[in-house]
Amino acid sequence: MERRKFLRAALTSTAALSAPAFLRGLEVLSVGQGVNSISRGQVNYGRPFEPRVRPACISLPAGAVGPQGWLRDWCLAARDGYTGHMDEFDVAFQQAWAPNYTPTGEQLRFWDKGAWPLEGGGYWFDGLVKLAYALQDDALLQQAKTRLDAVVQHMNRESILFVWWLHRDKASDMSVNEAGYSEWFPQWASGFLGRSLSAYYGASGDPHVLQALQWGYDGDYNWLRRRFAQTSIFAAFETYTWSGNPKIQSSLTELFEKRVNKNMPGKPAEIGMPFSIVMPDDKSPWYEQAGHYTYNDGGWVTAEKVHGTMFNELASPWMLGYLWTGKREFLDAVVRYYDLVERDSMQPYGAMVADEFGGPTGAARGTETCTVASYMWSQIELMRITGLAAMGDRVERAFFNAVPAVVSREFNTHVYTQTANRVTPAGGGRDYQRKHWPLCCTASLNRLLPNYVMHMWMATYDNGLAAMLYGPGKVSALVADRVPVELTSRTHYPFGESIEIDVQLARETAFPLSFRIPGWCKNPSLMVNGTVLKTAADANGFVRVERRWKSGDTVRLQFPMVARVVTGRDVNASNAPYATVHYGPLLFVLPIADQKDGNTPDPAARWKYALDTPGEHLGAGITVERGPMPTRWNWPLESPLKLRVPVKPALWDGKVLPAQAVAGRGPAESIALVPYGCTKFRVALLPVTERTLTQAAKI
Repeated sequence: MERRKFLRAALTSTAALSAPAFLRGLEVLSVGQGVNSISRGQVNYGRPFEPRVRPACISLPAGAVGPQGWLRDWCLAARDGYTGHMDEFDVAFQQAWAPNYTPTGEQLRFWDKGAWPLEGGGYWFDGLVKLAYALQDDALLQQAKTRLDAVVQHMNRESILFVWWLHRDKASDMSVNEAGYSEWFPQWASGFLGRSLSAYYGASGDPHVLQALQWGYDGDYNWLRRRFAQTSIFAAFETYTWSGNPKIQSSLTELFEKRVNKNMPGKPAEIGMPFSIVMPDDKSPWYEQAGHYTYNDGGWVTAEKVHGTMFNELASPWMLGYLWTGKREFLDAVVRYYDLVERDSMQPYGAMVADEFGGPTGAARGTETCTVASYMWSQIELMRITGLAAMGDRVERAFFNAVPAVVSREFNTHVYTQTANRVTPAGGGRDYQRKHWPLCCTASLNRLLPNYVMHMWMATYDNGLAAMLYGPGKVSALVADRVPVELTSRTHYPFGESIEIDVQLARETAFPLSFRIPGWCKNPSLMVNGTVLKTAADANGFVRVERRWKSGDTVRLQFPMVARVVTGRDVNASNAPYATVHYGPLLFVLPIADQKDGNTPDPAARWKYALDTPGEHLGAGITVERGPMPTRWNWPLESPLKLRVPVKPALWDGKVLPAQAVAGRGPAESIALVPYGCTKFRVALLPVTERTLTQAAKI
């Protein structure tokens, strides 16, 4: 599809308030929420109806950003693997939201009795439509259009969410045997289909899609309130900002203004979190707090554990409660929870422990693939709403590490759960298979790549653009007074340190560009047309360059990387000490070659080592080795970037870390570490010598 023709179809803009400079903080409007913004000055990519508080940035439509270089290779692998062929992997994906699959009764109420294709279809369609637009791939786009149009064409004003074959005005359809059941499974599944349709409408501008979204969400507010229904809050919110639908406005107001911010007897103040309705404190791990109280239709119940995917999907929408009401506690609670996740459960590969439930960081603890997808989504939303660069750091860390470990290099087998250390095949969900039951992870992995690509650039309220996430790609968008611009990022990042951005404009014009400065980078540099500019990041972690731009201008970013060693204790293994090695956003690990299918390690591989860094700091003795990027990128074990580290022999079984630091009396050796994402078997949490542990204690 020719790009400019695509943009004319896909890029829509409405007017909004004249905006402050990007990232000065979130603005609380003096006008009432839902006021039409057309009369308040033009903002590219603004919405005709705004909430009370503006987010820091505006997501661009799907397709405005496209991958290039190594990132495009990976996206093409997704197209040729799972995303373009899901209906070949299981009949459930043929049934997903299809006109000839309309279950009712128990088959619809419970996921394991027949409703599962609705959830799987929502996950798949969300990735399918975004990847199709990102790649400008006509065949993939036709596939997405065919599946989503089937829903759009069957929707009607009496549909219950997107279950068009049931009707709100029919008593039997609203009974406890159908949609009246408090944990009716389509409540969860409809949220993901709603996101798919939101992306489809944002890219296509098709009014029939917007009508379907309105019919899905303009019913009773309970469709947003129930425990498994909050997945729909994002799509309902988006639908309102496009349409101004008064019924959706009323439902969101009922939800955020009237049904939360009450007190539970004998409990801390409730702020409306669906899976964790109390503001967390610092005294105990997040997973011991988040599962305590949860709302279910008719009252509050106690949950013993918190499921990682459900936590991300049901907690992060409440950031939107802040935008809707201006009440900071909505946002503060989400931010605080994720800060605690960093402290208590963050795996070095960038995703939280959730196998399936939350727990402490550890070598043998894992992360469900659905949790990788939902965690990335939650941090992208936090990045958009707060404008904090730290959230972008989190997204990159997950994308460059956890995401490639999910799937095979051919993008046609995957794990249900990944672990930091994988020395031998563990069987079951920790092995690479064509599909895992339940099929949630098989479907959800399709969201990983397009959600990253789509949000590499965002629009700003001063009619500029912001580089939020880095990698090779091109953004085609509108700046200033609707001037078309193309910004092409040429880079091997994160396998290289430099990013060159070429500017092409329809005409010379002034507008701001903002660049995220990674938190791990201590000495960044920025040049425009060869002239060095100041790179002191603002309080949110961005550098803003406002000038008159013209075609042929170039921006060069340099993010020097330094090897970092992080130490910790694995409380899952008798508080065993360990170390992880990082370089920029990448985690480096001791690789164990995989053979045949990703489930067979090389029996001759040597991996029984402990990190033994000499000198006065933990990174001493680590050297960098660089080679050329391969012609086609597929996360090769023979990585173009390696770190060589000093080690000593260590006796351990690979299952449980040594309970004590290794004496380090054997011969000193040097081994090459490679990026985590290039491996299927590895040691990421390394045992440490006594010398390394002593150095860590001095920090």
